[in-house]
Amino acid sequence: MASANSSPARSRGFPLWAKVILSFFVVLLLIALAIPYFLNVDRYRDTIAEAIAKQTGRKVTLGKIQARLFPGVGVTVGGLHIGNPSGFPEGDVVSADEIRVNVALNPLLHRIIHVNSVDLVGPKVSLLTNASGKDNYTFVPASPEHNPPAATVPKDSSSVSLDQVDSINLTNAEVLVGSVSRGAVVPTVDTKDINISLHNFAISPMRVHDWQAESKLSGVTLTLEGFSEPIAFQTGQVTLSGGKMDAQFVADLAKASDVKGTLSVPDVEHPQVNFELSASQLDIDKLIAVAGGASTSAPATGTAASAPAAPAKAKAATPASGPGELLARGHINVEKITTKPYTVGPANIEMRVFTNRAELFPITIGMYGGTLQISSRIDRANDPPRFTANVQMRKLDVAKVLDVTPAARGKMGGTGELDVTLLGSLSDAWKKTLTGTGKFAVRDGHLPGVNLAGAALSVAKMAGVGSDTPFSILEGDFTIGGQRVTSKQIHLDSQVGIVDLKGSVGLDGTLDYQGAATVNPASAMGSGAVGSIVGGLLGSRVGKITAPFALAGTIDSPKVSPGKGIPSFGAPSSATGSTPTALPSGQAITPQNAVDTLKGLFKKK
Repeated sequence: MASANSSPARSRGFPLWAKVILSFFVVLLLIALAIPYFLNVDRYRDTIAEAIAKQTGRKVTLGKIQARLFPGVGVTVGGLHIGNPSGFPEGDVVSADEIRVNVALNPLLHRIIHVNSVDLVGPKVSLLTNASGKDNYTFVPASPEHNPPAATVPKDSSSVSLDQVDSINLTNAEVLVGSVSRGAVVPTVDTKDINISLHNFAISPMRVHDWQAESKLSGVTLTLEGFSEPIAFQTGQVTLSGGKMDAQFVADLAKASDVKGTLSVPDVEHPQVNFELSASQLDIDKLIAVAGGASTSAPATGTAASAPAAPAKAKAATPASGPGELLARGHINVEKITTKPYTVGPANIEMRVFTNRAELFPITIGMYGGTLQISSRIDRANDPPRFTANVQMRKLDVAKVLDVTPAARGKMGGTGELDVTLLGSLSDAWKKTLTGTGKFAVRDGHLPGVNLAGAALSVAKMAGVGSDTPFSILEGDFTIGGQRVTSKQIHLDSQVGIVDLKGSVGLDGTLDYQGAATVNPASAMGSGAVGSIVGGLLGSRVGKITAPFALAGTIDSPKVSPGKGIPSFGAPSSATGSTPTALPSGQAITPQNAVDTLKGLFKKK
């Protein structure tokens, strides 16, 4: 009995009509999932590709197209490739791994395609400029006079029209900006892992001014030309509205600095970037380490990976004609710049970036009590790029500069100034290409440990002269070339005497100088007891002592030796300018003996 009554109970718990409805929905779901496999929308692939090609004037390739009813009505495209125009390397201006299009069902019943969303998975955009100033992102329809007013699907679906696209979503997008050199793509900026939502997207006509977009920058990476490590964005946001793009961000500059910044593009259809960047600290050593880790002539990866690699040695690219097109301008502020063992700052930089060059004018840096100002230009039309720079330094505290280096600490004091013009190339062999001219001066300084009277070594020992030489000015000229800095005239003027020097120092630190020190014995002797006696003996017969010397060795370990010739002795002048004819009583022979002794001491052995 219990068994007989259980079957109706189970039937009442799950009635027949519920089973029928459930089965009906299962069948509908299976049909919804199965219908796309029976709808051969892929037969429109060539037709759609041809329509896009006519609209853009480019070669267009589409992957397999499949219809979809779940989770929404739409299609999935297996891939998209829109090629570069003629005159550019093989590759794509736009590509995507997959495209998912969702359309509204109700308009579709009236043969109107209203696109709810377009999802592009792994899209890549390559924006290139060649040596003649042409770009690959200006689209010219193949047959402008025959373009329909709205996008349509030709042939048997010509009555189906495209209404609008509500949103376009880009996932893990990449945007590459670069140039073309000798048939290869040279990336200037490569930005990856971008996620963007774009609204109010119209294709025909393409009203970029009406587009709206937003993107979170967290996780985005940006690689600059020549850098081995990217700039990683920690936080930030980009918005596009009314044809204007704005961005705010915090980023890690290749492990060399944390940078806060803002970017603005007033008109995205004529892109010129305005930027403001600031950082609390910049480590130059880390920046150089990553900046030297990649070749500037390497071809781009990703979008233009199919471009052939540039040869290791080749002729320079043909310079771009005209003044170049402005791409970006802005201001950079850094509170502190470090490069072991030096720390300087603050630094302010005005920068302008053109299609064929970059200009930094001016760069102003606070430096040990003084100011360093640089104006520089980098010409990218050459390979490798060449640079010019005008450098001016004023009111530098020389003692503070030298104090941070143990080997140079305490070697000089005074107020320094420098003017120099430099030219060279940005390559591993920059020392071979560096040339320039300039002049320098150190005023009101002193040379601790340098005894000018030591040019007359025996006099210094006899007089007990101290080991410090104050001077009014140390100045000179220099020319840079052949990996050496050569001076025709270096002059030091002090109360004790003067030093004149000429020669060169290598960029490797080697020294090769010849000079002469001219000492005033009366000043060199000092006021001590011995100094008064010797000064009295020599002063009546010797007005100055000139000793030649040579400076060799290295900057870290200089070596001073006697120069060419022997020391010379000049007679003093009387109050009227004439040479005395007699010696003081009782001192007739002593001064002459002292002079003879000094001559013997300074003869080279």
